Amino acid sequence: MKKIYALCALLLIVISFSACVTQEDTKPQCGECPQFAPPHPDWCKDGTIVPGEKDECGCQMPPKCEKKS
Repeated sequence: MKKIYALCALLLIVISFSACVTQEDTKPQCGECPQFAPPHPDWCKDGTIVPGEKDECGCQMPPKCEKKS
């Protein structure tokens, strides 16, 4: 009976360790940054084109159009 308890305890330790390892692997996988085509000239005719921010991988995101009030 002691062997069964020891085996169960060992199994729980292994499962706990693998759960910790998979939690660390949730960081984004950064590959090549996406390439965006320039927007149509009339895309932001009544606004101001604002450069996109950078994502968690350092890639430039697409621009945004801020409408003039």
